[in-house]
Amino acid sequence: MSKLEFSRQTLKLTLTAANNTRIGSWDAANNVDTHSKGPWPDGLYVFDYYVPHPGDLPSSAYGSHGIFIFDVPEREGMGVHSGREGVPDGLGRTGFQHCTMGCIRTTDEATAQLLKTHMMDPIKSISVGQ
Repeated sequence: MSKLEFSRQTLKLTLTAANNTRIGSWDAANNVDTHSKGPWPDGLYVFDYYVPHPGDLPSSAYGSHGIFIFDVPEREGMGVHSGREGVPDGLGRTGFQHCTMGCIRTTDEATAQLLKTHMMDPIKSISVGQ
């Protein structure tokens, strides 16, 4: 099963196949809204489920390819998604840097590859940290 890794230091989301081959690495951030429960806690989290958002545009809240939800204790709906291309948040950030309610936001290109990979080599976990 494939796995994800998010690095706060490099602001990169990396997808690795079950055979440890690196599939790709994309820009990503965990900038959170002041009304959120805070950033995604560091650690290893198991994949829970996927929610498609058919017909959504890159500028929508979750982007064109839905959201990948992980089991994060004491948090609900924590996932990886894209969205908000060209839409500024309160601090003027757009795209992957636009704030979330705790999720990791990446690019539409990244979520397209996550979905493609997940269909053949299911995502099992995400590691979040420095």
